[in-house]
Amino acid sequence: MNVIDQEITDQFAIYNADCIDTMQGLPDNSVHCCVTSPPYWLQRDYDVDEQIGLEDLPEDYIEKIATAFQEVRRVLRADAA
Repeated sequence: MNVIDQEITDQFAIYNADCIDTMQGLPDNSVHCCVTSPPYWLQRDYDVDEQIGLEDLPEDYIEKIATAFQEVRRVLRADAA
């Protein structure tokens, strides 16, 4: 997990990192809440290597967004918000 910044307490963890890489490092059904604001395709450049939203083809963007949300579904608990 290549974390840019993180804050972890006994009650919560906040990660500022690649969402797919970070979630792939988390166990199934382990997250209570996920807050996200996915980027639109070709609307913003945050000057981050391999950021979501700057793919050459819309199909590549959709594949990456779908992968991210598959990971969200995998890590969220059944009683998650």
